[in-house]
Amino acid sequence: MSTERLNALPILFNRFGLERLTEDQRQKIATVDATLPQTQCGLCDHPDGCLPYAIAIVVNNEPHNKCVPGGQPVSDTIAEILEREPLIARESQWPVDPNTHRPTEVRAVIREDDCIGCTKCIPACPVDAIVGTGKHMHTIISDLCTGCELCLPPCPVDCIDLIEVPRDPAIETAEYRAKEQAHLRYRYHTHLNRVAEQMVDNTHSKPVTSVIETMIGNASHQSLDIDESKAKATIAAAKLRTKIKKLEKQLTARPNESKQAELEALKQELAQLAD
Repeated sequence: MSTERLNALPILFNRFGLERLTEDQRQKIATVDATLPQTQCGLCDHPDGCLPYAIAIVVNNEPHNKCVPGGQPVSDTIAEILEREPLIARESQWPVDPNTHRPTEVRAVIREDDCIGCTKCIPACPVDAIVGTGKHMHTIISDLCTGCELCLPPCPVDCIDLIEVPRDPAIETAEYRAKEQAHLRYRYHTHLNRVAEQMVDNTHSKPVTSVIETMIGNASHQSLDIDESKAKATIAAAKLRTKIKKLEKQLTARPNESKQAELEALKQELAQLAD
């Protein structure tokens, strides 16, 4: 597999110094990255996407079974590529699709009647599949959605649902999936480049609104040492705030001792993350 696409990557990936790696390492990284589903979901503990996880697998000997949407097939394929022992894939909350033997794919759908047009979900989408403007209803282009679930935590009114989308066996071929994943990778890298350009364009300046934008901002200012633990904590805190808001709304309408206890526990967990 050609390693050419590892040469002109978004600024977010500069810190990996891929140009300094051996050709064998680059070849393995490109092959592993091509195997990953390109959902850019961060469930592998790499909030900046599939390529950083591929790099960690090859360079840092990170376990190759952490891709949740790829499931067992992806874990096994990477094991074959790197000649490693097979590992049980990290479990997904979604059932296995009998057509792919991977977790069933999902797509995000906005309940348009409940959307308040806050735009907070837009920068969270790694492939720019959400369209809309401030104070107007948003919508998600289903054909572009990767099911990454990253748009859920920022939504203040919980108006985004996930629906299962079983894979069509008529199109489930290696060639089709490779083409689809290449397209998603292209859209993600285009998204990263666009965000980087916006962040240095004073005429379109705006506050940082996502973990990825924070990481790009650090890269743009020559800060190559990005603290991944802080990125993970930011994501965890966002999810906790969403749960807290939801419980507070429920308790306002109807007191409940168990929910009140759950709320206090979540607040304590959030406070610990902030320390």
